[in-house]
Order: sequence, then C-alpha cells, then structure tokens
Amino acid sequence: MSVLCIGSAVIDITACPVEASVTWKEKQRISDIHIVPGGDAVNQSVHLAALGNEVYLCGCVGDDQNGQLLEDALRNRGIDTRFLRRKTDFQTTASLVLVNGVGERRTFSVKGAHSTLAKEDLPDEFPADCQAISLASLFSMTNLEQDGLEEYLRHAKENGILIFADLASDKLGQGLPGIRPFLPYLDYFLPSLYDALPMTGTNDAESAARVYHDLGARHVIIKCGGKGCFCLDDTFSGWIPAIPVKPVDTTGAGDCMVAVFLSRILAGDHFADACRYACAAASYSTLFMWASQLVLSERKISDFIEEQS
Repeated sequence: MSVLCIGSAVIDITACPVEASVTWKEKQRISDIHIVPGGDAVNQSVHLAALGNEVYLCGCVGDDQNGQLLEDALRNRGIDTRFLRRKTDFQTTASLVLVNGVGERRTFSVKGAHSTLAKEDLPDEFPADCQAISLASLFSMTNLEQDGLEEYLRHAKENGILIFADLASDKLGQGLPGIRPFLPYLDYFLPSLYDALPMTGTNDAESAARVYHDLGARHVIIKCGGKGCFCLDDTFSGWIPAIPVKPVDTTGAGDCMVAVFLSRILAGDHFADACRYACAAASYSTLFMWASQLVLSERKISDFIEEQS
C-alpha cells in the first residue's frame, strides 16, 4: 500500500523559548534553534513513513540549497521524492517559528516555491498500489485548486483511491466557495475548529461538521486542539477527547493527527477508533520539539495511551 501526499513543503527555522516581544532585548539567549523540514505535506509524510507506509511526496521547492536540504532530509526518512518539483525562479519557502514556554507558537513565513504547485506538477500516473491521497492542505495550493485539482480527484475516485484533506488558513478570503467543489470527492475531511467556524458561519464544531457533511464530505473530523475532535459521518456523531498533557511544542500536532488517522484507516480501523487513536498520537506529539523530527511508532503511541489510562 502506498500514500501520495500533495501539498506544502517548507523549511522551518524554529526557536524556543521565545516569549512576547515586549520582553525582547537587543540580544538574548534561548535554549534551542533548529532548522528542520516542515509544511503540512512534509509533516504528514514523515509520520506516515515512520508508521510503515510507503509514502510519495508531491510538492514544490526552489532550486537552491534549502531545497536540496529538504529533499535529502526527506529521503533519509524513507520518503520517495520523485514528485518533489524544483522551481528555478523561486526560493524554497521558509518559515520562522517562535515557540514560547508553554508550547504556543507564532509563525512568520515568506512566499516561495511551495505556493506554485500546479496541475503540471502532479504525477501523470498514481504511484503503484496507491490506496490514499492526502491533500495537505486545501487553501495552500491556490494554482492547483483553481485549475486541475477537481479533475485529479475525480480520476483518483475512479481508481478507487481514498482521499483525505485538511485545511490551511484562508489567506485569500475565498471562504466556503473556495473548497466546495472538492468536498464531494473527500472521504475524510479534517479541518481545525479555528478555520472551520468562520468559514461555515457556525458557532460550534457540531454545526460546522454538518455543513461540510451536507456538502458532500463523507466523514468529517473537526480538530479542536486540547479538547480533542468532533467526528461525524452517516452512522456516528460524537466527541473524541484528547489526552490532557502539558505541551512543549504544538507545532504540527494537527498534521500528526491526520497522518496517524490515515494510517489507521488504511489498517482497517473503524472511523471512531481511528479518531481516538489519532487524538492520542497528537497529544503525544506535543511533548516533543520540532514537528517533523519526532519518530512515531505504533508501540510508542500505544504505550502512551496505556500510561495515561
């Protein structure tokens, strides 16, 4: 079985702990500064690969040193990068991530190659034995969403491929019309509550989930951070609580949840069971710095769940 992740690939420069800027001096020492692979598609890919899935990543980087650094790091994590496209006229997208003492983050980024992903960058053929596509994330690949993505998803469904998607921030203010054409193709949609409420014009996770479900998404999971998630499909509706923890770094927890959920669905788990396991994995991931550096395993997640029960 293989998974094709499509979406953002960036370099994260992460520093911690960095408190509110009102406390800044001209110079100060902090504990850590790391340069690591980042972006939704990258974060999901490394977790999927660590859990034993064959993973192909389709995204765009610049033809520069950061692009090579990112590609090398992904290959070292067992990810197939044959669909990672080099764009000569763009730099590899970089993000500066400042994490405070309680794990909250502020991100600063430059527009780079990741936002250029277009239909000509997609694989002409699906990878061998492709069981799932993860769109990581809608609203992060504007060119493709405006031209080519719907056709590609239709082709995927004709080939019996499951489609998963989450949601980036709506930087262009497209709102619900921006993703509505894709919802009927989504087997699993996993937006965050932060993004879902303003888009749907609702006040709670349950109502937002029903909007997406009514518009065609088969299974909807609203990610609600430390509260867990609200899940909805034709046969199940309910809350799955997160495991309470004191987070060190919440960066990439949502991507971790998507990757683990996808992996468990492919392994045959029931919808609610996969949500429960993925919520636990997301909680576990916040106990470690650097979103893409944690090497997950089924054993680590299961041990964590057992320890907390």
